[in-house]
Amino acid sequence: MIDLKGFLSHLIYKTVGTLNFARQIEWQNMLEWLDPREGERILDVACGGGRLSLKIAEKGCKVYGIDISEDSINTAKRLAEREKINAHYEIADAQHLPYSGGYFDKVVCSSSLEHFPDDVESLKEMNRILKQGGTLVLTTDSCIYLNQGSIGERHRDIAHIVNYYTPEILKERFEIAGLVIVKIKYLLKSPITRFFINIGIKMAWRGYLWLGISLLAYPLCLLSERLFKTRELGYVLIAEAKNNLM
Repeated sequence: MIDLKGFLSHLIYKTVGTLNFARQIEWQNMLEWLDPREGERILDVACGGGRLSLKIAEKGCKVYGIDISEDSINTAKRLAEREKINAHYEIADAQHLPYSGGYFDKVVCSSSLEHFPDDVESLKEMNRILKQGGTLVLTTDSCIYLNQGSIGERHRDIAHIVNYYTPEILKERFEIAGLVIVKIKYLLKSPITRFFINIGIKMAWRGYLWLGISLLAYPLCLLSERLFKTRELGYVLIAEAKNNLM
């Protein structure tokens, strides 16, 4: 008997990675900045269902993923087993990572810092488990568009946002945690992307109708992002940091 749900999950993973158009654009940039190399040990903090970490593992890396949600970790383990990709997943809190100091070459954290009750403590933990000169690549929600008016409050409520960030605030948090930002920029900047994100927030990012809209949004937003690549405002910040530049 065909496992239709499993087959569809496999198809989505192999083709677009995720049905969320915003994550597709984020992850393309994150993978480029992270530049995963074969044999590197990489941690995905707040890995969710494991799709990004498995894309990293496909590069020949030794990938670990943690998330506070048991359901998410179980989903990640099932996906890794289905795709026959080796990855290590466990339930853990970003503020108390269960690894020794200097264990990882690189750390990645996708759109999760804004949810952490203590962002500085979480960043300190990511710093602690990085090797000297190790790299952190992180995306997080920006307040430039979202922290204004009812749409920003709705997103804060439905997505359980603790903090929105500007480049200045993010740099300050990183410095307190002992991390130095190497580069930072906005993603999801175009008016077309803004239009679709507002729809997603209004629909709480859920439902079959939203999935259909998201599939339509991806190619349109990808094109429009290239046209507005020099714009200095956006919904998401991506940052690369080092724990020691010496």
